[in-house]
Amino acid sequence: MSGKLPSVQFVSKPMVFMTYSPALRLTSASRNHPGLLQSISGNNESRPTSSQYWTVLITYRQLPSNLKSKVDWMAGNQGNHWKRASLELRAAGFEPESIAAKNNIVTVAGAYTNAHRCNNRVERISDLLSESIARHGGQGLLVGAPAVSDALTQGSANANYSLVSRDIIADSFEIGHRAHHGEAMVVISGCDKTGAAAMMPLARTNDVGLVIYPGTSSPGCVDFEPWASKGNNLTILDWAEARAAMRAGRISSEEFEEVERNVMPGSGTCGAMFTANTMSTITEAMGMMLPRGASHPADYDAASDIHDDVKAQVEATTQALYTLIEADIRPRDIMNIKGFENAITTAYAMGGSTNMYLHLLAIARDAEVDLTIDHIQQIGERVPLIANLQPHGPYSMVALHELGGVPIVMKELLDNGFLHGDAMTVTGNTLAENLADVASLDDLGTQDLVQPVADPAAQPNNHITVLHGNLAPESCVLKLGGKTLQTGEFRGIAKVFENEPDAMTAIQSGVIVAGDVVVVRNVGPKGGPGMPEMVMLTVELQGRGLGKDVALITDGRFSGVSHGILIGHICPEAAEGGPLAAVLDGDTIVIDPVTRTLNVDIEDDELNQRMAKIGPKDLPNTIPNGSVLR
Repeated sequence: MSGKLPSVQFVSKPMVFMTYSPALRLTSASRNHPGLLQSISGNNESRPTSSQYWTVLITYRQLPSNLKSKVDWMAGNQGNHWKRASLELRAAGFEPESIAAKNNIVTVAGAYTNAHRCNNRVERISDLLSESIARHGGQGLLVGAPAVSDALTQGSANANYSLVSRDIIADSFEIGHRAHHGEAMVVISGCDKTGAAAMMPLARTNDVGLVIYPGTSSPGCVDFEPWASKGNNLTILDWAEARAAMRAGRISSEEFEEVERNVMPGSGTCGAMFTANTMSTITEAMGMMLPRGASHPADYDAASDIHDDVKAQVEATTQALYTLIEADIRPRDIMNIKGFENAITTAYAMGGSTNMYLHLLAIARDAEVDLTIDHIQQIGERVPLIANLQPHGPYSMVALHELGGVPIVMKELLDNGFLHGDAMTVTGNTLAENLADVASLDDLGTQDLVQPVADPAAQPNNHITVLHGNLAPESCVLKLGGKTLQTGEFRGIAKVFENEPDAMTAIQSGVIVAGDVVVVRNVGPKGGPGMPEMVMLTVELQGRGLGKDVALITDGRFSGVSHGILIGHICPEAAEGGPLAAVLDGDTIVIDPVTRTLNVDIEDDELNQRMAKIGPKDLPNTIPNGSVLR
């Protein structure tokens, strides 16, 4: 295969992330140097920075997949159309004649906001990408989208907007790319919804492209227990559980403030195997991101510039893009069933979030890959948990990066027959070729972050399992995170809540005790609406020491931070008349991961009688007409 990527030297210095906005803008490099669309090999002159220029996105839903005619169109072969486009592009700072002369428009897509740490560096990275693309003779065309942080929305009514944003982001990237005649794409991910949304337009358009990750949050440390023994591995999870512990009187307010000051020193996504890093891992393992691109830190503090590892990834990503263009390797050559199975296997081995089910199915749909929830289960159930990352283990994602990153895990999996080594990747090489020179666990010596398949942190089928039963006729997802139930099943008494705030009040007031099953319903895709995460409930249970003794089941979903005995995604949801709507306080709920069932322990006739009295629920009348939540 031509154009093999050179090795990239990574150094241990602080890193940061890029930033965007829901629009499209021209890069400063091209505005100040209209001739940059021509080859500028060897031109290292400094380029002044200009202010940002924004233009309105036109909402085309779908355009033909073959855009070869764009060059003819731009060259004037279709008359007045090009004359108008020439005027518009020239006014925006492009060199129309250069655009017409060669296929060189590269969409740089990313979701930016200055409101949260996950995506607040996207703009910086996009400028670096555009400058790198210009050095290769191309033109960076920036497309933006809104970025939603679950850290800002969780536990509030605004959490309804989180999952919805994934498709809005993917649509925005597709629209900006196609409406402005992009021919290749580099997509910047970030917080978990942007991680999934980054791959969806690549799958839809099948235009040459790949994904780059802004990076994860550096960990912190404190000098008192129970956190001191974790070393430099504290993450947002430790802060959340410390807050709950303070409210429960288990630690002092001064201790909590010490955790808060030290847990997260700068930018980046939540710093362990939570949903954002689950999706970056999936992207790398599928082959749509460069090796070791899923785990680097964003920075060491909020004031530092982008880490040198990120800068190296930017240059290597641009080089990879042109390798892919030269070889005509397209996303669907990579995002096939082998790629998806590699991604699922790696995510299970690292203890990924339950949100991966929602996102993998959406990405597969756009890639036209036949993937079902049961297929994900069949792949995942054979995989041992071998990476000791939070929330199930003690380590941060940066600790894994320092060890060698996701390739260390994948090397162990490949050597033991768990991965498709012949799967293509964005390096232009196969997965096996990428991993050939990666250190084995024997090479690494004594460490307990990544364990061998023969001696895993948890045996197969002890992480995420798909269940069925009279409460989940279609399916639901159980997350154990490596735990084994002492009696093989969890049998508890239902305490039913129609919303998250009421359940939180019950936990905080001591109503919820060991042996209970907290049931939170009408928080699914329709009932929520928007399927918000019940993470604050799980954090409260853990902070009060109830994580091993209380189960939580819901038709909503969970954050990757969540751990305990958790069941989400119950289908059909209560608002659609699902049997979860028929559960009463005092019912016995039985969770059995061995038989993969979730049942309410009542006779079928009793359940049917209850079901006959309920039906689909209307959306809350607080949702305005025209809202994306309808």
